Amino acid sequence: MKKRLQITALLLLMVLLLSACSAATEEGAAQGGQAPAEVPVSSLPEDYNPAAEEDKNLLPVGAYDADGNKIYAGATPIPIDPIDLPTATPRPELTFTFGAYTADKLGLTFESAVGYEVNDALSGIYVLTEPAAAVKDNYPCVVMVEVTSITKNYTTADVKSDLSKYLQNEGKQYDKWETYQAATTTMMGQKGYYNNYRGVLPDGTIVRGRVCMVIMGENQLLTVHVSCPGWYNSSYMKVFDQVRKTIKKVQ
Repeated sequence: MKKRLQITALLLLMVLLLSACSAATEEGAAQGGQAPAEVPVSSLPEDYNPAAEEDKNLLPVGAYDADGNKIYAGATPIPIDPIDLPTATPRPELTFTFGAYTADKLGLTFESAVGYEVNDALSGIYVLTEPAAAVKDNYPCVVMVEVTSITKNYTTADVKSDLSKYLQNEGKQYDKWETYQAATTTMMGQKGYYNNYRGVLPDGTIVRGRVCMVIMGENQLLTVHVSCPGWYNSSYMKVFDQVRKTIKKVQ
């Protein structure tokens, strides 16, 4: 008898539960055609601020200069590696041995990474290309030094304008092209401007680079341009720095 009462009580409990579920289903159907879904309980604190998780090193995007080039905020353009570094396998930092190069046709000498291939066939341009055995990510580092003629009334304001045009033209070979804000600099004791860029070639190769322009003596504009595989940008900018600080006229 006692066992029969226990079974009866269990059956009554099941009926009550089924009735409650049916009522909830009918209410949901009446309101929107669906039964109400379960709402997960958040484990985040009440004062949680999602903005606190944002990477402060990433530069804001979406701004463009007067020439239509994408730019980033900040007075000084500096290489920002997190743009290109993969999360799983960061590229190792590279070291270089520097040696002297003489661009006789330009009347200039400077130091750069040793072992690079020299090409001075074009008038006014001296190019160094990283040897094939040392190439990373299918893109060789290229160092280009160029001297062009300018007028006597050419000013540093013209340097900034020509740097913008140079970068705009350079970007035509890329599917994606981003530049930073030009900043003042000096080279060979002369004032000028430099800027950094990031481009993505049609095959997906990421390229980073820096272009620096200064007025060199009378009626001459000096341009130093170093491009490199994007994920090794911070390493190859050591090459740029070495060229910039050692370049001088042949005595």
